[in-house]
Amino acid sequence: MSGIALRVWAYRGAMGVPDSDEAIVGLMALHAQHGHFTAFYWGQGYGGLQEALLTAPLYWLFGSGWLVLRLVPIALTAVTSIVLWRAGRRFFGETAGAAAGALFWVWPPFLLYKLTHQFGFYASGVLYCALLLLLALRVVERPDLTRVCTFAFVLGLAFWETVQIVPVAAVLVAWIVWRAPRALRHLPLALLAAAIGAAPWLGWNIVRHGESFAIPYGQFPYVHRLRLFFSPILPMALGLRVPFSQQALPPPALVAVALVLVVALFFYGAWRARRSDALVLYAIVAVFPFLYALSPLTSDTLEPRYTVVLSPVIVLLVAQLARDYLRATILLLAACALSFLVVDRMNAWFRSPGLGYPTAPRNLAPLVAALDRLRLDRVYADYWLAYVLDFDTKERIVAAQARFGGVRFEDGRAVVTHDPVTDWVAYEREVAAAPRTGLVFFRPAVARTPLVRDVLRHGYRRVDVGPFVILAPRRAT
Repeated sequence: MSGIALRVWAYRGAMGVPDSDEAIVGLMALHAQHGHFTAFYWGQGYGGLQEALLTAPLYWLFGSGWLVLRLVPIALTAVTSIVLWRAGRRFFGETAGAAAGALFWVWPPFLLYKLTHQFGFYASGVLYCALLLLLALRVVERPDLTRVCTFAFVLGLAFWETVQIVPVAAVLVAWIVWRAPRALRHLPLALLAAAIGAAPWLGWNIVRHGESFAIPYGQFPYVHRLRLFFSPILPMALGLRVPFSQQALPPPALVAVALVLVVALFFYGAWRARRSDALVLYAIVAVFPFLYALSPLTSDTLEPRYTVVLSPVIVLLVAQLARDYLRATILLLAACALSFLVVDRMNAWFRSPGLGYPTAPRNLAPLVAALDRLRLDRVYADYWLAYVLDFDTKERIVAAQARFGGVRFEDGRAVVTHDPVTDWVAYEREVAAAPRTGLVFFRPAVARTPLVRDVLRHGYRRVDVGPFVILAPRRAT
């Protein structure tokens, strides 16, 4: 019940307001309903569409909407809890295994934000991590053809869905080779199975000349990214700091003491596990930061999004403390208390002004009604509004992502300059070709956007709607 209560709170609170990152997955599912597929999350060379494919049948059953969209990551989180229970009982025994499943449902607290929203591949990433752990244990127990190829196929699917799985998968493969070298007899068929699972990734990169390796983001060198993992990313991932605000829950000195204690317990646990299967969990955690930091994307310090995939391993290591019912109860109560506290602080951060980027309100009905009155169904909008508007109206109104860097006029129509990082160019083309176009801004952006004056001089008028400003043509054409 605590896990359900936390998710309802996360869903209904300020941190649960939908955004365009989430809306894009909903739009991908809408397109999948009509047989239109992409290998990856729109505008990226990574992040598979498996969760969008799982969402499409739910649209047929219940219709599209934000709640239906979020059912898939929530369900995948629940399935991950079950898989962790199965893996945990093999690593540490029945009580610790049950504690691992229950613990993952309520902790770490950041997952209550990330896996309640539908961000495309994070929920499936944690499921693949847990599933690969379980399948690797089965291969080590009996390295026959079926188990080896099943592990390889799931690894291929996981790689297509999220390359964040690589640090976990690399250690598991090395562990299998060390513990069950007989598995190498099946290497040719295992490679084939992995290639079949990863076929969309492979095919897309063959056609697009390896674009998945071109990552234009990230501003810090490798050593700095590695340092960022230990502070502030790891404390946020453990719930010792609040994601986004980076506020320390205990005083900073106590956070440092807690981290030192965690490290000491980690090395002590690794020494005790040196002759057991649990050693692989310690190996994954030890190797993870060094492989994780290879990606320029890990320069982001606002949230521990790239450690989400490691969460099942962390949960298993913590759950081993629950060797009996009393310890399990204490552990789960402490985890629930910590998660409730962090969720409250995250909600407070999302309610605060000056987030660094604008957010569309949960209810876009007043904006949609105003656009309908103005006979505008093709508009340009900021990224953080465009895809939310597209999904909210089921593409009845098409909003193209725009940075509003420039504008030209064709027969009195405003055509905004192409955004080089647009996620779905088809919307931009459709809006540019429309007989009537409008521009929608978050109100604070109007004063700092120079092209607004130019648009108004070319016969557009300003219409204020709540937190938005619409620039609309004065007369129908």
